[in-house]
Amino acid sequence: MNSAEPFEGAGDIRRAWARGLSPDPALTVSEWADRHRVLSSRAASEAGPYRTNRTPYMRAIMDALSPASPVQRIVFMKSAQVGATEAGNNWIGFCMHRAPGPFLAVQPTVDLAKRLSQQRIEPLIEESPDLRELVLPSRSRDAGNTVLAKRFPGGQLILTGANSAVGLRSMPARWLFL
Repeated sequence: MNSAEPFEGAGDIRRAWARGLSPDPALTVSEWADRHRVLSSRAASEAGPYRTNRTPYMRAIMDALSPASPVQRIVFMKSAQVGATEAGNNWIGFCMHRAPGPFLAVQPTVDLAKRLSQQRIEPLIEESPDLRELVLPSRSRDAGNTVLAKRFPGGQLILTGANSAVGLRSMPARWLFL
């Protein structure tokens, strides 16, 4: 046995420990989407890695949703089918992965919230490896992971309808998507 081996092993351990203590690099929502988001054929006409350059006009909006942005409120007036829902889904995925906390996503009705969950949020989680590791599949017997509630380390996504007083009651939220 070479006397240098224990020290080399200790150096490897020390370097690994230092890497583990290093914070993750700061990312904007658009950067996160480009690195981590995978579009499902169930939820998009073009499956595969998400590319912000396909909708470059959404970059500034997504980046304003990033925690490092000084922007507190974003109001977005738009036409249909311009990528706003996917930008919102990118924000949801980013928050689950990089900025966890209670997240409330409100649709006009509970039925639309269920549809958003099944058609957009579940594929977002299933197709993006980092999110798939964080969120268990929806199960009716697991109160933390249902169609309208997705639990992840450090937070929970609640989807509800604006027409549901019960769904909006007593729900503290760090993040709100209306």
